[in-house]
Amino acid sequence: MYASMTELHELHEMRENIRRGVDALELCWSCQRVSDCEQTVVDDAAPVWLCRECRGKLRAQAQPDPGTLLWPSPC
Repeated sequence: MYASMTELHELHEMRENIRRGVDALELCWSCQRVSDCEQTVVDDAAPVWLCRECRGKLRAQAQPDPGTLLWPSPC
C-alpha cells in the first residue's frame, strides 16, 4: 500500500500540527497540571506559567469584594 503525494503532505501537516500543540503545553506553576498555559506575573515577581483556571482564580483574588472601598478611608 503506497501513499499518494497528497496523503504524504497531509500526514506531514498533521505531524507538524501535533508537534506545535505539544510544544505549547507547559506545567502550571500553581496546580502543577500540564496544560496550555500563559506567562503571568504574580505579586510583581518573575513571570510564571499559569493555566486558564489558575489565572481566573488569581484575577478573582485581585478583585475586591462588592461593597469594599477602593481607597483608604480618612483617619
